[in-house]
Order: sequence, then structure tokens, then C-alpha cells
Amino acid sequence: MLKLIINNTHVPDGTFLPQELETKPVSLNDSFLVDFQEFSPNLYVFMAKDYTHELLCKMNLEVKEILPLLEEEGKGGGYLAPVVACSFPSLSLEKLNEKTGFDGYLQELLLGQFYLKILEQLLLFCEERSAVYLTLIMSDADLGYLKFYRRFLVSEEQVATSRGEETQIMVPTDVETYDNIVDFMDKINREFRCALWRGQSINPAFREYLKSNACVQPF
Repeated sequence: MLKLIINNTHVPDGTFLPQELETKPVSLNDSFLVDFQEFSPNLYVFMAKDYTHELLCKMNLEVKEILPLLEEEGKGGGYLAPVVACSFPSLSLEKLNEKTGFDGYLQELLLGQFYLKILEQLLLFCEERSAVYLTLIMSDADLGYLKFYRRFLVSEEQVATSRGEETQIMVPTDVETYDNIVDFMDKINREFRCALWRGQSINPAFREYLKSNACVQPF
């Protein structure tokens, strides 16, 4: 079993984020766009935006090294390994609430899909930089959506940050984890579409959402 000793220093969230990203983001589909910019060696700016639901996430990514140590006695020794570390910002949900008619189910599933798309892109970023783990720090306000990440993490602990006590999670960046994330995203998307079409007759928020998003087709 691995015990991970992490450098607790991190760039305060938002310190180096520009008002607008100058380069054109990479379009993943008609709605979701991402962009990575190098600010300095080992420090990057990440942006993800869902234009359909007006969700925006901006944060700093720091590439640093950790020392994995074997906990069992007699198996000492260790090695430095690169990781990508970031603090997940709280997202503004005002526009999403309006677009979903303040329906809790719609909000939870759409925000969960947004979180999973972000996680997928962060793992691809980790792969490009040969990082073995992704560490994310999340505030208490965002813990309700941590359940979308919990099935993939290897550790979860409370840490002290400049914003107070928060939760730090660690996700492995191997191919198996990435494939599991993609499969889970497909599963959530199918369940979401089925629920919308089956429930539209009794849920006015579902009906309005389907009218406004004609591209959401049943399977």
C-alpha cells in the first residue's frame, strides 16, 4: 500500500488567471470547450466552458513531484514522481439554475457531467506530462459533487489551505482509470437522456429543457 508525501505548497487559486484567455480553445463538441496555457515552467492555466449551460471553470495547474513511500517495514526506499495539482474553484450556478427551471435533478446531472468532462481533460493533460497522479483540492461547498469523482480516487483527506480546511483527493492517471471515467460518462449520459424523455410528461422542467435543447435525442 502506498503512502504519499506531498509538497503542500500550491499556487493560490486565481492568482495568475487572466481575465480572458487569448488563444482559441479546443472544441470538443458544440458546447464544451477547453484550453490549457503555459504561464511559467510547471505552471499552467486551465479553462473549461460549457456554452449551452453557461458553466465556466478556471484554475491553475501545477506540475510538481511527490515521494511515494511503501508503508510496510522492510520495503523502504522511495522515488520522486510527477503529479499535477490544482484547487477546484466553486462554480457559479446562477445561469444553470435558470436553464433547468431550478430542477434539482437536472442541475445535479448536468453539473456532474461537466465535472466528469473536466476530469477527463485533466487526465489527458497528466498523460502528456507523464504525471502519475492528479490531486485536486475542493471546498466544502463543492463536496456534494465529489461523488462523481469518488469511484476513481485512491485517497481522500482533509488539508489546511489558504481558504481554510478543505478536502484533497488523489486520482491515478493510468489507462484503466481513464477508461473507467469514459465508460461512466457514457453511462451517466444515457441515464440522463432516458430520464428526460420518460419523465417529460409529468415534469415541466424536463419538457422545457428538451424544447430548448433539441439535440438531446433518446437512445
